[in-house]
Amino acid sequence: MPLGALKSHFGASGEVLHRFANGIDDREVEPPATAKSISRETTFGKDTRDRSLLKATLRYLGERVGADLRQRGKRARCITLKLRYADFTTITRRHTLSQTSDSDQTIFDTGLGLLKKALAEQRQPVRLIGIGVSNLVEASRQLEMLDSSARRQEQLDKAIDRIRKKYGFTAIQTGRTLKLKDIFPETGEGYTLQTPSLSR
Repeated sequence: MPLGALKSHFGASGEVLHRFANGIDDREVEPPATAKSISRETTFGKDTRDRSLLKATLRYLGERVGADLRQRGKRARCITLKLRYADFTTITRRHTLSQTSDSDQTIFDTGLGLLKKALAEQRQPVRLIGIGVSNLVEASRQLEMLDSSARRQEQLDKAIDRIRKKYGFTAIQTGRTLKLKDIFPETGEGYTLQTPSLSR
């Protein structure tokens, strides 16, 4: 469209639109901002009250979040559960950890505690479930000398990450997530959930 026509329709903005439409933009390119949170969520094909399905899905999503955290070299202080019910009411519940973590087990255990409380408060079926982490910091925490369980968990998570990187995400799974094998299609990269959503 000619510049004059754009100016007559849009005023001063018409010139800017004309320049952008012709690939002219003198602004500096800015890289995307550092992620402040990482989360995964999915909407079920059918609303569900099946607690074992909810827990299995929460575990799987939490493992994806944990893997993302470790890949970025981050640890999280806050864990958030998101639920949407059959009537589209959406809630979020947060818990702040006493110390930062990138452990799949910590993410899941915290999310599971939040899930149990939420389900006790609300009896309707769940349409969407999600888990996320925030208040991210660099992964440079000194483990306590006597905290051998935390060290073992950290080594286990890293070993699982290496296996998954080489053979695909579902090459190694926890017992809880095996239930998903009968419900969702599987690829080497993981389960194909109904609406797999990734946010930063």
